[in-house]
Amino acid sequence: MADSTRFYEKFQPVHYDIYLDIDRAAKHFKGITTIKGNAVDTKIALHQKFLNVASVQADGQDVPFSFSDRQEAIQLELPHSGDVELKVVYDAKLTDTMMGIYPSYYTVAGQKKQLIGTQFETTAARQAFPGIDEPEAKATFSLAIKYDEQPGETIIANMPEDHVENGVHYFQETVKMSTYLVAFAFGTAAGVLFGKLMCKLTGGKVNPLIGSAGVSAVPMAARVSQKVGAEADPTNFLLMHAMGPNVAGVIGTAVAAGTFMAIFGVF
Repeated sequence: MADSTRFYEKFQPVHYDIYLDIDRAAKHFKGITTIKGNAVDTKIALHQKFLNVASVQADGQDVPFSFSDRQEAIQLELPHSGDVELKVVYDAKLTDTMMGIYPSYYTVAGQKKQLIGTQFETTAARQAFPGIDEPEAKATFSLAIKYDEQPGETIIANMPEDHVENGVHYFQETVKMSTYLVAFAFGTAAGVLFGKLMCKLTGGKVNPLIGSAGVSAVPMAARVSQKVGAEADPTNFLLMHAMGPNVAGVIGTAVAAGTFMAIFGVF
């Protein structure tokens, strides 16, 4: 496949079902991504980077695949063109590069805490799940995320949570969008709790929902705060206020990353 070829020209995704099982202690995650779409050719490619792909199926049948590190791709040979459902099973490491799925560290009352966030712009979604990681390749997404959940932790994503089953958090289907706009984060609810404290101290002038935006998933976390707030009260307009802690989350993550690199000599 020529380097100049856009992967979207060969395969147009319509919907992604993304299941992730994240183990913070092991700094590792497993994933299953199912993609429904239209294959123009029997030879197509999906973007991926640093993913250990175990198997690929098309309509329930195993298909041969190969890797191209230069293209950051997995190349597939399908039994037929047209409508197809692809299923990719894989695993990967959590990164400390502030790209893809990565941890952020902070301290509360002398105790070290960790939250997991995402940074998929501009081409880092392929570090979390295989797909057509090009802006024009818009599709809908359904996220299902399991993690080593601890008491007091919460998880947010682009859309409201639909239900939890066997420790897996299922989120409502997104609108049609590009891969780099997918976002989620989980960790302690310190931001929301601090927001509640500010709400109480100011006599209700501060909406505690803006505390949920204190992660480095910009601007998705702020947009989630706005969406949830508007659902509760249509007169709520929280986006600009939520961007404050959202940007602070980016700065805090950058400071933490810089400190980590200075101490451990990671470049």
